[in-house]
Formats: sequence, C-alpha cells, structure tokens
Amino acid sequence: MTKETSFFEACHLIAEDIQETVDTFPIHLFSHFDADGLAAASILASTFFQEGFNFQLRILERLEYVTLNSIMKKVPQGSSVIFTDIGTGLIDGFQQWKDSHKIFVLDHHSLPLDLDLSEDIRHLNPHNHSINGATELSGAGVAYFVSIQINSQNKYLSPLALIGALGDRQDQGEYSSLIGLNKTIVEDAKKLELVSDDVSVWFYDRTRTLISVLRQADYLGFENELEIRAFLERLEIPFRTEKGLRTFYELNEEENRRLASELILYCDVDPSEIYKRDYCLINEELEFLRDARVFVTKLNACGKTQRSDVGISLCLGDRHTALRDLQIIEDEYSKMIAQGLNWALTEGYLKELTGIYFLDGRKSINERIIGTIVSVLSSRKNQSQKPVLGCALTTTGRIKVSMRVSRYLNKQIDLSQILNQVIDRVEPDSEVGGHAAAAGAIISEISLEDFVSQVNQLALEGR
Repeated sequence: MTKETSFFEACHLIAEDIQETVDTFPIHLFSHFDADGLAAASILASTFFQEGFNFQLRILERLEYVTLNSIMKKVPQGSSVIFTDIGTGLIDGFQQWKDSHKIFVLDHHSLPLDLDLSEDIRHLNPHNHSINGATELSGAGVAYFVSIQINSQNKYLSPLALIGALGDRQDQGEYSSLIGLNKTIVEDAKKLELVSDDVSVWFYDRTRTLISVLRQADYLGFENELEIRAFLERLEIPFRTEKGLRTFYELNEEENRRLASELILYCDVDPSEIYKRDYCLINEELEFLRDARVFVTKLNACGKTQRSDVGISLCLGDRHTALRDLQIIEDEYSKMIAQGLNWALTEGYLKELTGIYFLDGRKSINERIIGTIVSVLSSRKNQSQKPVLGCALTTTGRIKVSMRVSRYLNKQIDLSQILNQVIDRVEPDSEVGGHAAAAGAIISEISLEDFVSQVNQLALEGR
C-alpha cells in the first residue's frame, strides 16, 4: 500500500464517521484564522451545507488548553467536534473529552515528539502516513480529501484547497509550484477547468499599474518612480496609453519576456523570483481575485483583523456584501503590517543573535500579526541566512512566539523540532505546533529569556 492510498483510506474512514454522527446533534466545527484555516473551514462548511448537515462554525485565533476546555464544556455531550488546521499541538488535551464527545482533528502540522493517541480521537494528519504536511498538503487539503469522500462531486472545492496550500507557503517546487498531494488537488481543479497553472512572469497583484507593481517589488532595487519610467522607456515598453497608466496584465507576451530578461540582467534578480507557477482561478468574476496568491492575502487580512466572517464569505462566493468591507479590512491590515515592520526595523528591536534573529514585539506588535511580521523579515535578504524568532503579548498575558525560516537558507533546519525540544525543557505544559519552515508556541513571560536562549543555541547547531 502506498502512503497516498493509506491516507485516502483514512480520509474515507473519517468521512464515514462524520456521516454517522450527524443525526442527533449539530456538528461543531472549529478552524484557524489564517488563510489555510479559513479555506479549510469553507470547504467543510460547503460540504455540510450541501449534505444538509446541521453545523455551527467558529474561527479561533489560537487553541490553548484553557480555550479547548472552555469549548468542550459548552458543547453538548455526544456531539461531534471537528477541528481543522489546528489541534495537533494539543492532541493530549483532547484525551479527557474522548468519552463524552466525538472528536475529529483534521490537521497537517508536525506531530508532537511523544504522541500517544487514543483511538477514540479521530486524528487525520498526513504526517501519520509519511506525507509531509509542511510542503505536500495543507489543512485545507486535508479537509478537501475528506470532503470528496463524503461526496465525490465536491471536487469543485479544489480551488479552495490550493488557496490553503499557497497560504501556508507550500509552493516549494520548481517555479514555486505545489507538490505532493497538493499537485493532485491542482490536477482535480484543472480537469474541471477551474484553475490554470502556467509558468509566467509573476508579480503580486498584476491588476495594478506596471509602475506600481515594479515599485512594490523592493527586491528589484528601484529607488523611485522616475527610475522605473526610465527603465521601461529604455526597453521600449510603454507604461501609459490613451486610457491612462497600463496595468501589468496589459503587457503582451513579448513585453513580458523582454521585461523579465532585463530585470534578471539589470537588477541581478534570481529568475525564480520572477518566473512562477501562476495559479489562476479561471471562473473568478473579479479580476483582482483571480490570482490565487492574491486571494490568500485577502483571507489573511480578514482573519488577522478579526473579520473571519468576511473571509469565509469570500470563499463561499459572496461578491457583494463581503466586498464592501474588504477594502476597509485591507487598509487596516496594511497599516498594522507597515507599523510593525517600521517599528522592528527602525527602533532597533530586531536583534541578531549567533543562531537567529530575535524580534521582541511585546511592546508594539499585535499577537495576530507577529507571524506575518516574522515571515516578512525572514524573506528579506538581510535576514535570509538565519531563522527569525518573534514574540508578542497575548490578551491573556502569555507570550506568543512565531518562528520562520527563509527558503533560501543554505542549510536544512526544522523549526518545529527545535520549538518542541525547547518547550519540553523549559515549559512542558505549553502549546506548540507548526512545520519545518514555520512554527510557533504559547509560553509564560517568565520563561521567555530561557526560551530564546535555547532556541538560539539549537538553531546555531542546526538541529
């Protein structure tokens, strides 16, 4: 039996169990607030709605033991409780509830080092089948494969699953392509003519003007708009027509090729930064949402500004009410990120240690965006050769830590393993989860100094 077959059989069993438990009580569905979590929740919500299952949905910023126990106390005994894109890091916390509730954890995060799971807890995770949940399948992908076991007609939800994978930065193949079981999902979407995946010159949000796109890509090194205009004029690529400034999408194939070639030579840009597998949502009526990677940023903005309802609505096809709120949400999110980055880079709070960069964001960075800030910092060339660890104060007075590593780091390092090892030494009862390239934990403030010191040492050793 192949690992894929083993996983699909597990999905089938989970789907059967869910279908057998829907008659008496509504399903209580919980998911994470990032793009992958919102996509996973939307896949299952669509599935349950189509099947006529009674369900309730709640989005969580994080799942701690206290949150889990509070949830389970409120859910009627005998009910089915499903967690998507969240839960593996607290898997032992479900044990006390296994006799009173039917618990499903549909996740893709790395498994705890000492996992000892009761069969009464239905834990579906690609790692249990030797499939890498960090790069080959996301939380939305797990939800998708359960969904098509419930009803094989649900392959129309495949675009949401690939959006989830892109949200978790799983485009790790050649030309930033999706790999593993994510590729199977892409093929499902292509067969239904829902998605195209050509390799093309790719920049973020090509519905903007050509000048704006090039200005926003700071790795190109343009100092100002005049420099960009001179660059385009030299290439004989018009940036303006009678109708106004051209958008990037208005470039023809020859102009795209000429621009990419010159950027690689003139700006010394790695071709992999420019040529990407372009996942286009073919049937999306709004041009600015057709790029799946742009869709991801919209979902992240919704989740991290506490408007997950709008993100779910977008996933479910609302192009009216949700859009009215989206611009306000994006403006708020952009402001939060800009302020966080400015504070980190100009106020001297980003420190270089021997093995990591450490950002102490307790004074100024909201816990909801610390992961995003750390991700942006890790993608900068200046911070690309060491992992970046950041922390923020939670509303409960604890510390949320997030750690990211650049795909360009010249050594293999597993952040999830590092954080698990340190948590076991420093604060064994704390929550931890994530992947090789992105991980996080919740710790007490008194443990922070020791935690950072030990993470730094393990990262230095490359463990």
